[in-house]
Amino acid sequence: MNESLDSRQLKAFTVLAETGSFTKTARQLYLTHSAISHSMKALENEIGCRLLAKLGKKTILTEAGEAFLPHARRALAEMSHARTVVAELNKWGSRRLRLAVDSTLGSTLLTPVLLKFYREYSKVHLRVEFLHASDPATLVENNQADLVLAEKPADHAGLAFVTLLADHLQFVVNPGHPLADRPAVTRKELSHYPCLLLRTSAHARKQLDEFLARRGLNLSYVGEMESVDDIKAMVKQFPLMSLLPGWSVAAESNCRALISLSLGRDLFEQSWGVIHSNRRPLNHAESGFVQFCRQQVSQLAAREKYQDGHAG
Repeated sequence: MNESLDSRQLKAFTVLAETGSFTKTARQLYLTHSAISHSMKALENEIGCRLLAKLGKKTILTEAGEAFLPHARRALAEMSHARTVVAELNKWGSRRLRLAVDSTLGSTLLTPVLLKFYREYSKVHLRVEFLHASDPATLVENNQADLVLAEKPADHAGLAFVTLLADHLQFVVNPGHPLADRPAVTRKELSHYPCLLLRTSAHARKQLDEFLARRGLNLSYVGEMESVDDIKAMVKQFPLMSLLPGWSVAAESNCRALISLSLGRDLFEQSWGVIHSNRRPLNHAESGFVQFCRQQVSQLAAREKYQDGHAG
């Protein structure tokens, strides 16, 4: 018996088993009677035994044919499923998208992007995880995530970075804070008040610590949180300050729910975006996700510009 079997022969065999007629089988498969006959003879030669027998005008299965039938049906079902899977991959680029996300970008960027993505790619299986203490580069390198939304990592030969947001970190307080109305704030004054820090990657934290050290800033840290929204809620309620990305507090700054402190021109800048492997091109679904991220950032920029123009 040959190792491979023709799927067209298997299909004709299963239909013939149901109809019991070469004529009906030929009609159902849009083939000639002769084509079905030759196909069944070829299949029997490949199997090495008779699969069919005549009983009057009806074609029936031999014992070998009855034993072979369920295997033929399973083989056809598997091939049909394989075609469906490949067709979906060809259309969507992937059947899954594994995202790892810095919580800083959660409500501001991720939520609206996911809504858009699902409308367009509803058949793609999504898995979204927040980074917590995980290193973004390691997740991509170890194939644990397809895309990572996070701060720009240290330069790495195997990674690519698509910049979405670039902004300065700002010291923010609530309007009742003792530093809120100061036209300028000194380093010494900053060190006197408790500071709630946004938890970031080890690489970003090292950069921030080095920046603060160069400026001679010794902050009085009282804790770290991963959620920007939680930090803003705490700062609004208590005499705390925090160091947050400008884009994350733009709305609160415009309505003066939070006050940005003036520290001169030497500010710490960070970039946020999409990290992915540069060892393969982005597939259709991944490219679509990145495009939705860019659209959302553009909408945020337009909204902030509009609010700035109507702040008075």
